[in-house]
Amino acid sequence: MPLTAPNLDDRRFAEIMEEARSLIPRYAPEWTDHNDSDPGITLMQLFSWLGEMILFRLNRVPERNYIKFLQLIGVERKPAAPARVELTFALASPDASTVIIPKGTRVGAQQKQPEPSDMPMLAPEPTEPIVFETDEPLMALGARLSKVQVFDGVNFLDYTEANQPGGKSFPPFGARAREGSALMLGFASNNAFPSVEINLAVLLRQDDATRKEESCATLETRLKPPAVLAWEYWAGGGWRPLRVVRDETRALMRSGHVVLRGPKDAKKAKLGAFSSIADEQLYWLRCRLESSQYEIAPQLDAVVTNTVRATAVTTVREEVVGSSNGQPNQGFLLLNSPVYASAPFPVEERLRARSAARLKPPDEAEREAADKALRERELMKGFLLEVDEGQGFKPWEEVEDFYSSTEEDRHYVLNRTTGEVLFGEHARTPVAGVNNIVARFYRYGGSARGNVGASMVTDLQTNVAGVDSVTNLRAAEGGTDEESIEDTKARAPKELKARDRAVTAEDFEFIALQTPGTRVRRAHALALRHPQFRGVDVPGAMTVVVIPESEDARPMPSESTMQAVCAHLNRRRLLTTEVFVAPPTYAHVRIEATVVASPVADAAKVEMELERALNRYLHPLTGGSDGQGWPLGGDVLFSEVYRVVLQTEGVRSIEDLRIIIDGERFGRCEDAPIEDDALVYSDGHEIRVSFNTQG
Repeated sequence: MPLTAPNLDDRRFAEIMEEARSLIPRYAPEWTDHNDSDPGITLMQLFSWLGEMILFRLNRVPERNYIKFLQLIGVERKPAAPARVELTFALASPDASTVIIPKGTRVGAQQKQPEPSDMPMLAPEPTEPIVFETDEPLMALGARLSKVQVFDGVNFLDYTEANQPGGKSFPPFGARAREGSALMLGFASNNAFPSVEINLAVLLRQDDATRKEESCATLETRLKPPAVLAWEYWAGGGWRPLRVVRDETRALMRSGHVVLRGPKDAKKAKLGAFSSIADEQLYWLRCRLESSQYEIAPQLDAVVTNTVRATAVTTVREEVVGSSNGQPNQGFLLLNSPVYASAPFPVEERLRARSAARLKPPDEAEREAADKALRERELMKGFLLEVDEGQGFKPWEEVEDFYSSTEEDRHYVLNRTTGEVLFGEHARTPVAGVNNIVARFYRYGGSARGNVGASMVTDLQTNVAGVDSVTNLRAAEGGTDEESIEDTKARAPKELKARDRAVTAEDFEFIALQTPGTRVRRAHALALRHPQFRGVDVPGAMTVVVIPESEDARPMPSESTMQAVCAHLNRRRLLTTEVFVAPPTYAHVRIEATVVASPVADAAKVEMELERALNRYLHPLTGGSDGQGWPLGGDVLFSEVYRVVLQTEGVRSIEDLRIIIDGERFGRCEDAPIEDDALVYSDGHEIRVSFNTQG
């Protein structure tokens, strides 16, 4: 249980005033005018108001002490995290060859209109609109993806209609994924095919049955993709290779982007040029399967072009943070917070660069090169601070603390939650100056409001010539609100125990729940469990099952959530531990019940209440006897289900009750076993309500 600050005195103004008024007849019986116009009553009201203020501050003292202790040990509230989304741009003219979508292009989300009401209400407080900024530049193609064909090694299959997000999925290499099969993309264009970078967004099917675990391996030990792919283009006389700049899909086994170097001599051709199918003249790209070790053939939801990632943040440039007075322990506050943290620069690389700089005194050219490298590293982290000490602005380095800093190190600490910039006592202190501390670049923002649905991010706020419209084909995700103080208090003891490293199963569960940018509600660590060797204890293996915050009957984590948890655990695990993050396995539960309702009850209402009670009891997040979610591997006990049904309002007795798990019907008074790594869910029951006319 978290520590709770005691309420020393909970009296309020009205209670203090009433108590003081009740004492008048006892101590001043001659005082008979108790109206608000009486000067004595006015003085009592003033006393009551001052008393309430003093009691309020007194009650805040224990909580303040608790918070100060948390700050002393380095436990802070988790900042809000921004939502992320994939934006797809449509060009205004079909004759355009390419259109550059700059990095930082702003697109607003549609705001939900308040529900109409007959009751008069005050005007709602204005809320800041949700705006997404693109994370990288995009070269949008005028060439339109017109045909999607799959060669399965024997036949050509047309999946153009299926290549729609949210529609019917399709196998990019056929059902068996034979070597030599290929995914073929036909582009229609009135111009020559551009030789710029081609950014293809590959969206995998969001299906619970095909969602696999994520292996949390380091870069040195990361498993190779299960297949070797060759990207090629049609050059008129045959297929020629395309250079792959970046492939995030792991051989089309996860959603991500494939960036290709565009061809310089692509030629149009009909599909009949390399098959027996007649078709229109198109530019063709293909992804050919050279070698395959797929366990399950991949299934794609869609391959789309002109798509780029965006984050619900706002960019700030050239903000004057303040003026240094030359004294140590200075603190400055940014105008905006929370500050969005990009991927941190690897600590070992930072230490290597610092050690190399200290081997010998650098000359002027080496100092400039070191400053340039430092600027690049700080920009990678999402915050660049520069200080002018009389010789021009120089970049300073963000560190977690000043324990390893010296007087020569240009170090500062940034509290990204509050936006406070601190300069330490033992590190270098900026010399005095006027407006000589400047934040060159940072991004801020974050809220669960950013998790908008599909087709909601459509308001293009940056003027980009040649763009007609923009939308998000899938819903935004990852946005979270700032952690509450109560949650911070509950997390503090576990934070001290784990000490930011994952050793025990409890450590893995706690750290998985703290993954920034995710909404993980539950996490269960299964020691010695390897997803590929079920039923066998594998030394050094740890599988972490994560269940996200969701309103679905069967909550399933997205690929991005599992990847984020993987990355968070990977930096904190032991080198000898092989970690996997997996979605939960579910067993479908259905209850058949025949109940007798009370004579005055409504049969339809009783049936509805029974459905609601059973769905709540068998829910992965709200189920179980304690209401905290169904226990992992917990059996469905007949007696507990009987109790839930019998306690439902309007139920007088139960004539029959049966439990059905994945179609298997269990007998009366028989418990239903669940696998030790599974959860249950329900989406409907068979309830029959009758009335006992004899009694």
